[in-house]
Amino acid sequence: MASRARLEGLGRALRAVQRVPEAMREARTETLHSWSEDVQDDAEQRVPRRTGTLWSSLDHRVDERYGRAEVGVWDAESLEYAIYVEKGTSSMADQPYLVPAFEAARPSVPAKYRAAFRRHMGGGE
Repeated sequence: MASRARLEGLGRALRAVQRVPEAMREARTETLHSWSEDVQDDAEQRVPRRTGTLWSSLDHRVDERYGRAEVGVWDAESLEYAIYVEKGTSSMADQPYLVPAFEAARPSVPAKYRAAFRRHMGGGE
């Protein structure tokens, strides 16, 4: 005697599985934007502001295609000074602002990604 089982909700489950790759990409992009904005905001709070030039040179950018985010200084006129401030010189003490900002934002990334993934899968917060 053959037995039969009816799977209810299988179609809904298959559609959810098909949404996973896109939800992962969207969550990654959202998390990268959030992380880079947080790091930039924190670095702006930490950077010494004698003239404000270095502070105004801080920026972030996100490459959504490759899943990368960067925060730093790309302005050629400010770049060398930015490194001197972060790392110090033989005549100037270091005043780190980027590395501490990266480290402060690091622990929140997994939770931000999980929350974004759930939202993009339709599960809310």
